[in-house]
Amino acid sequence: MAAATEVAVTGTAATGAAPAAGAPMKTASVPGWTVDCRPTPPPRHRQLLDGFALGWVPPGIGPLVTDFEYEWDDVGFRSRVWESGPYPDDSYRVDLQVTVMRSPAFTDAAALRGFLVEYLERDPISWATEPFAHPDGPGFTDVGELFWLAAPGVAVRVFGGGEQVDFRDLTRTACAARQVLPMR
Repeated sequence: MAAATEVAVTGTAATGAAPAAGAPMKTASVPGWTVDCRPTPPPRHRQLLDGFALGWVPPGIGPLVTDFEYEWDDVGFRSRVWESGPYPDDSYRVDLQVTVMRSPAFTDAAALRGFLVEYLERDPISWATEPFAHPDGPGFTDVGELFWLAAPGVAVRVFGGGEQVDFRDLTRTACAARQVLPMR
């Protein structure tokens, strides 16, 4: 992928403000790396997950792909997980997870972050998220994950489970996850 021009982040985690969608921005979460949501070439095969096209996933991630559907605290989740393994101890490792979440409580990016603080059991003060401007809507990023509000009531989270997916590939995966069907 071509190197992106780095620009200063104009938003802050406290306000939820973010730079314009599609504009490359430097992230403090991964020093020296740039979050870049410029258009990517179309995928050979579009994969759908609850109204979103997963336009690109990194090569070399685990071949075991599983879809999950569940609810937690009045939030509906639909998730696709790519795993590698089995390893010598018969374990598997999550390489990549894309989750679409639906709840009327997701009124803005700050409300989404507030929900994830509780759901992921993060400290709301020390969780060092940075603004993330996805083409579908505002969100945040942290080392190993990106999440955004695609529409009121609908959010997406892309999580990389370890060294299999670097932050650039994780960002490319997130930016290529685009709403294609109307929100319910």
